[in-house]
Amino acid sequence: MGQRELTIIAQARTVLNDVTEPYRWTTKRLMELLEDGQKGMCENAPLIVSRATINTVPGQATYRLPGSSIKLIRASSSLGRIELTSYDAIEDFDTDWEDTYGNTVSRIITNALDQQEIRPYPLTSESIALKVAYQAIPVPLGWEEDDSIEELTISDMWDDGLKQYVIGQAFLDYGDESSVSRAGTALGIYQSALSKAIKLAKKSFSKRVLTTKYQAKVASNSRGDRYGNSCNNRFRY
Repeated sequence: MGQRELTIIAQARTVLNDVTEPYRWTTKRLMELLEDGQKGMCENAPLIVSRATINTVPGQATYRLPGSSIKLIRASSSLGRIELTSYDAIEDFDTDWEDTYGNTVSRIITNALDQQEIRPYPLTSESIALKVAYQAIPVPLGWEEDDSIEELTISDMWDDGLKQYVIGQAFLDYGDESSVSRAGTALGIYQSALSKAIKLAKKSFSKRVLTTKYQAKVASNSRGDRYGNSCNNRFRY
């Protein structure tokens, strides 16, 4: 546990009126809440973007992103950026898409119900290195009693929101009317920070992939609707 985590927990204890030992909330409990707060933000906005290389196998249809992934943000090969698309869109584009083979990957199909699964289009007849960037969850935090001492991963601009999450969830541990009311105030501030993160992410990735959970539609550069689609087609190809 680094100084950053110690500071957030100390500030939370001040609000919780829990500054003298024996503490009502153990350090381990507050670290667990801090970890949950960071994870919650990362699940809803791409605050952590990780990268990996996937080598296709001739004839293999689907591939898995790393276990820490939430969804694909962008992909490329040696030939450049690869468009992200959906099963509905690829069906409209090529009715025989499941049996189409090629030597280059022009699109990556994402699965709305399992965003760790991706499917290159067309099926490759030779091995191709796909470089992918994906929204990821942070590694678990550690504390003094733990063997792993992992620290916060996201920017410190979100520290106040994380502190409010710790405070709010700690108050909910008590469950009395006064504590629940104070929890609501703190969690409301955390939610505002999360909303800001989602809004900033939409600006940062608007040309790559929507940040809305369980979607992976891509914006093109053509004039059209909010996804960049033309009037006559769901996606521009």
